[in-house]
Amino acid sequence: MKKKFLLVSSDNFIIEYIRKKYYTDFSYFPETYTMDKLLEKISGLSPCSVNQILFYFFFFLRKENSVLSKNLNDFLNWAPNIINDFQDLDIHLINIECFFSYIISTEKMKKWHINPLEKVDIEEKKNYLFWEEIYKYYNLFQEKLLKKGIGYKGFLFRIAISRLKKFFSKKTDIKIILLIYKFNLLPEYEKLFIKKIIQINQESIQLHSICDIQIKKSDDFYINLQDEPILINNQLNNLKIISVSNEIEQVKIVEELVDKLVKNRQELSKIVLVLGDSYLTFPLLHSIKKISGIYPSISIDYPLKNLPIHYTLDSIFQLLLKKEKLKNFYKKDILRVLLDGYIQKLFLKKDLSLIEKLEIENSNLISEENINKYLFKNNLNIIFQIPTHNAKKAFLGIMSFIRKLKNLFFINTKKHLLELKFLSELENYMQRIKIVIRKTECSFFGIKDLFNIYQQFIKTEKISYIHKNSKGIHLIGFLGSYFESFETTIMTSVNEGIIPPNKEDFFYKTMIPNDIRNRFNLSSSQKNENFYSHHFRNLLENSKNIYLIYKNKPDELNSGEKSRFIHQIEMISNFSIKERKNHPLILSTKISPISPIVIKKTKSMIQRLYELATHGLSPSSIHLYNYNPLLFYYKKVLGLNIEKISLKQRIGKIIHKILEVLYHPIKGNFITIDGIDTMKKNYESIIKKIISENKKNTEERNILINSIVNNYIKNFISWEEKNFHKGHKIFIKELECKVSTLLDIGSNKKVNLYGIIDRIDECDGTTRILDYKIGISKINKIHISLNKREKIFQDPHYGNIMQLLIYMYLWFKSFHSHKKNPPVITLVSPEKNKKNSIQTIPINFFHQITYENYIKEFLPYLMNRIYEILDPKIPIEEKKINDF
Repeated sequence: MKKKFLLVSSDNFIIEYIRKKYYTDFSYFPETYTMDKLLEKISGLSPCSVNQILFYFFFFLRKENSVLSKNLNDFLNWAPNIINDFQDLDIHLINIECFFSYIISTEKMKKWHINPLEKVDIEEKKNYLFWEEIYKYYNLFQEKLLKKGIGYKGFLFRIAISRLKKFFSKKTDIKIILLIYKFNLLPEYEKLFIKKIIQINQESIQLHSICDIQIKKSDDFYINLQDEPILINNQLNNLKIISVSNEIEQVKIVEELVDKLVKNRQELSKIVLVLGDSYLTFPLLHSIKKISGIYPSISIDYPLKNLPIHYTLDSIFQLLLKKEKLKNFYKKDILRVLLDGYIQKLFLKKDLSLIEKLEIENSNLISEENINKYLFKNNLNIIFQIPTHNAKKAFLGIMSFIRKLKNLFFINTKKHLLELKFLSELENYMQRIKIVIRKTECSFFGIKDLFNIYQQFIKTEKISYIHKNSKGIHLIGFLGSYFESFETTIMTSVNEGIIPPNKEDFFYKTMIPNDIRNRFNLSSSQKNENFYSHHFRNLLENSKNIYLIYKNKPDELNSGEKSRFIHQIEMISNFSIKERKNHPLILSTKISPISPIVIKKTKSMIQRLYELATHGLSPSSIHLYNYNPLLFYYKKVLGLNIEKISLKQRIGKIIHKILEVLYHPIKGNFITIDGIDTMKKNYESIIKKIISENKKNTEERNILINSIVNNYIKNFISWEEKNFHKGHKIFIKELECKVSTLLDIGSNKKVNLYGIIDRIDECDGTTRILDYKIGISKINKIHISLNKREKIFQDPHYGNIMQLLIYMYLWFKSFHSHKKNPPVITLVSPEKNKKNSIQTIPINFFHQITYENYIKEFLPYLMNRIYEILDPKIPIEEKKINDF
């Protein structure tokens, strides 16, 4: 019997590769399928996106009057995780009855108490009731999907496996030619699918590897492959690991490397740039195009939340949500929309007259009738005519605005390619949801639900940014599919938490407890880590020259810790890492020590120092002197700007400003849940406004800054909310509080000591002086012993503590009535090893510091340090940075 060949592979890349390379070897080219398409063919079902399934599930529960579907917002908090768990249960072919019986019994046992009088924990009761409800509807939902002929990937897989025997009994003439790259790089469900085919009909499948290692027997798939070392020794000679301090340095390093390769006439198509984090895509895209002269070949999945156009749509939703609540437009929301960059450019043509008219309006509430007077000839009026009380019309109004935006962007398609992709994806997404709702005979519940649907889109969807250029440099994501060999591989953001991702980002967010996952052998972070390990090894094996770049300083996007894969490379070799220090990439050489610069204080210098002391001396000035007296001389005495403001400093200033604006409405009041909710609603627009005020930043840098700041502020509000729910009563007293006092340091010298305290509040009756830090702290408590008092005012390592101690003194002098009730001083900082977490770091001393104690035990050391700075006899002496 003549066999009909089906050419099957994990993805289209391999099929296209084979098609190009071996097309002439076939008398006819066989039917081609990806593994997912073959699953569709065998199962007879059509795949749906996770979001489509999510809303099918919601409206199915709604129709069944389930308690789980009372509120769409609550549903979206847990349902995506449950759909992940459904995927997992189906892909691992778990016995559903056995699984649910076990998890419900386990949750019931947790609430069992020896003391019958002890109250049952409500949350524990909720857990097993929740799983009972999920079990009740799991099978019913599967039946519903089967009738519709649709499903999610796991369901298609389970059905395909159940119909596999029938498929091969009917298609006896079929021979599957399976092309793989490396077995370890296949997803788990594909490995299992191959094994099932082999079990049912070994003769119906022929396995081929394109690694020039042919799989001779199908039994080879049953070999338990051991984890191999990350790198073999002969590759180490061509591997360079580079440590940098920030994102901008990563971009500069890549620019230098690419420039060097271009000048050495390396073929551009033999260079691949692997982005650990996709947010560097556009800064690198523009610079590589400029250096190489041609557009790179790109294959990147870019998160929608990083695109500026998202904030335009978000501000419109906020406008409509507030209108639904107040029955009128809120002036601030209108101004936020009108000040948006895209709105200004496309609709208002940068005409600010409308904004000026609105700003002089006496009322904060503006009726639809009044806004129509301003915009009756402007297409922007579409937004303000969207009826929030009628969800169907609201849906149509939003879709109309999306199409209008698209038409305006089409005028310059090349410039607005990403915006058009975003709006097209959003339009398709909303239309699919509309079809789901129509088929389930349910209707929207309101504008808030439309907004929740939009948020789900932003959280989960990505834009596949693909631009093929066979002559250009390749830009791919870490998991980008390719298998060709390259001359040079440059990999960015090789940091822990990115490569590999944090455990909570390892594919699955789950509702199933870890002990139960382990019992049923469901996907775990360890399995996914192995997948990343094999992928990393594969990237290295396919290149002659390798550059790994990682950040050595933490921030909101990055842990600042090198990846465990770099640690493994270091362990199997005595490998040294080059650290980027704002100079071209050069090999380190031994340099003989240079004597430090020493400058004696002249009369004019002494006079300038006294002027400085009279004008004002801040904690940061004293810290600069402690860090390096020569830098203090250059900046404070001579007034030279010898150092550029770093990205971290710029971001710090932005965060301080945002927190001041955000908390200003509740200054002089207790923090309430309503206040927290208001901050949640407003923080993104405030961030956008404050960042956009800085005209010096490029659009690419603004995207980066926005991402870091957005994450910090969101986490800060979450920290505040947790404190509230813990029962803490917090009263906001001062924000960015300017304080100063005259300090007599002896010898008829008085110094104007001043500072700006980030926040003074009262927590459960205790006054706190808070200082915000954006850098991740490695400790959660600071204890200062009696013998360290002098060090605090001299050693730069104690800079943060010195700053807060000076603030405490200024507080004592500025708020005389509170001297009897001393404050506590505390740092507020991102928490190490905990993603999206802010912590307070209290500074504890040998005893409580009263005003009297401070005058005796701390003030003398502060005065002595200031006296030394001003002392004519003590010269300015350079301190080497590596001294500490």
